[in-house]
Amino acid sequence: MQKFRQIFEGNNSAYGQLVLTGETTDKGKAIGKAFIKREPIPEQLWQDHLDGKDPALGVIPINENNSCRWGCIDVDEYNLDHKKLAASIKSHKFPLVMFRSKSGGAHLFLFTTEFIAASLMQTKLKVMSEALGFGGSEIFPKQTEILVERGDTGNFLNLPYHGGMRGLRYAFNEECEAISLEDFCKFYENFVQTEDQVHEIKIDKIQVKQEAFKDGPPCLNKLAQEGFGEGSRNNGLFNIAMYHKQADPDKWQDAVMISNSEYFDPPLPYKEVNDLIKSIGKRGYDKYRCKDQPICGVCNAAKCRTKRFGVGFDEEQMPSLGNLTKINSFPPQWFLTVGDQNQEGKRIELKTEQIHNPNLFAIALLDQANIVAPILKAKDWREVYLKPLMMNLQEIKPLESLDPTVQIENYLYEFTRNRADALTIEDTLEGMPFTDEEKGCTYFKLDDFYSFLKKSNWDLDKTKTANLIKQNKNIFIEEDRPTIRNSRPRLIVIKAMQKIKASTSKQNYDEVPF
Repeated sequence: MQKFRQIFEGNNSAYGQLVLTGETTDKGKAIGKAFIKREPIPEQLWQDHLDGKDPALGVIPINENNSCRWGCIDVDEYNLDHKKLAASIKSHKFPLVMFRSKSGGAHLFLFTTEFIAASLMQTKLKVMSEALGFGGSEIFPKQTEILVERGDTGNFLNLPYHGGMRGLRYAFNEECEAISLEDFCKFYENFVQTEDQVHEIKIDKIQVKQEAFKDGPPCLNKLAQEGFGEGSRNNGLFNIAMYHKQADPDKWQDAVMISNSEYFDPPLPYKEVNDLIKSIGKRGYDKYRCKDQPICGVCNAAKCRTKRFGVGFDEEQMPSLGNLTKINSFPPQWFLTVGDQNQEGKRIELKTEQIHNPNLFAIALLDQANIVAPILKAKDWREVYLKPLMMNLQEIKPLESLDPTVQIENYLYEFTRNRADALTIEDTLEGMPFTDEEKGCTYFKLDDFYSFLKKSNWDLDKTKTANLIKQNKNIFIEEDRPTIRNSRPRLIVIKAMQKIKASTSKQNYDEVPF
C-alpha cells in the first residue's frame, strides 16, 4: 500500500470520492455524485480503496504549489480496442502506462519522480493525446493553478485498483496483459520520468492523427471514424457538402465526390450525389442539418462553435470551459477554468447568480480573466453550456465553521452572552435577551436577534433563520407568549448558553535575587 500511496501522491489537503447511483449514461459511463472532502487522506482510506470498499478514493493531482507528480489522459470510449491503443503508445515511444477505467475506457498515466509544474504536465499530455487520436479527451490535472487562498482544491480522479484485479481498474503491461498491483509497482519503475525527461518528450507532427474534415464540425469527424449508417447517407453527405462548400469554395464539388467514395460504404450513386451538389449550389443552402440523423446523435454543439467551419463560429466565440467545482459553503463558491483555444486556462471564482445568468457570467469573465464572452440567450446558455458543466460537477465539503447551523450557534452566543445582561424578562421588550439562570433558559424576540444578524452580514432570510434555530434540538426549547406589561410578545426560548470566563495564560518568571 505504501508504494501505491507514494506513486499516486497528490494534493495533501483534500481528496475526492464518487458515490455511484448504479445508473449509466447512454454511452455506458457510470453515473454518480462527486464530492471533495477538505482534509488529508486518512491512511485507512488507501487500504479501503485497494480492498474494494465503496466509495473509491479519488486523488487531486495538483497540489497547493500548482505542481504534480502524475497526470492522466481520460480516454472516454467504451468500445475501446485496448490492444490497438497499446500498440499506438508503443509506436510513439510515449512513457505512458495504460489502465482500464471503471467504464471500460482507458486512463493513460504519465508518472514523474518528483513534483513538476502542472502546466508542463498538462501541456505534454495534451499533445500526446492528440498524437494518439484522442484530442479533446479530459486531461488531469484539469487546472494549471488553483486558488488555494479562496478555498479552491482542483478536480480529482478516481484511482485504479479499486478492489484489486476484481475491480477491473488494472494496469496493462507492454503486451496489453492485465497485471496485478504488485506487478504494476515494478512495471512503474520502467516508465517513471524525471522532469528533464518530460521536457524532452517530442511529438512527430507527421504522426499526429489529422481530422478527416479539418476545422469542421466534431460530428462529421466522429462519423468519419465510426462510419455513416446506410439509412443516413443522404443527410450525412448533405452536411459533408456544406462543410466542403465553406472550406474550399472553388473545388467543393470535387471534394464532395471524393468524400462520398471515401466515407460511405457503399457510396451513394453518382446521380444522387450530382443532384445533391446542384441543389446545394443554389442560393439559400448555407446551413448544416444538425437536427437530423446521423448528426443529432453525435452532436457536440459547444465544441462545434470553436471550429472554423462549425455551426456558430461566425458568431462571437464562447471560450472553452473546464470542469466546474462547488464549495457547499454559505453562500456557495464556484470555481471554473476558462480560456480560449490558444491560451492556457485561467481559474476564476463565481457566485451562484453568475453561474446561472449568462450576462453576469460574461461580466465575471471580463473582470477576472480579461476574456470577452458573447451574451447568450438564457436557454442556449443552460442547454449547451451549464447542463454539461453540472453533469461533471465536483462538490467540496466546507469547513464545519462555515456551516449555517454552526454559525447560528456562534451568533446566538454573541447575542445572548457577549452583550449587556438584561435584569428581567421585561427587558426583552427593549430588544435585549434575558437569561433566567435558575431555569437555565434565555428569552428573546426573533426580530431583535435577526436585526443583530443583519449587522453581521447574515444572508439567510428571517424564515430560514427561525427554522435553523428551531431545528437545533440541542438549543431550542419553545416559542412562548408570556404576559409582560399587558402585552404578550412572542419570545424564542433556548437553553442558556454557558458563559465563557475570560482568562489569560500566566507566565512564570524566575525570581531575581537582589
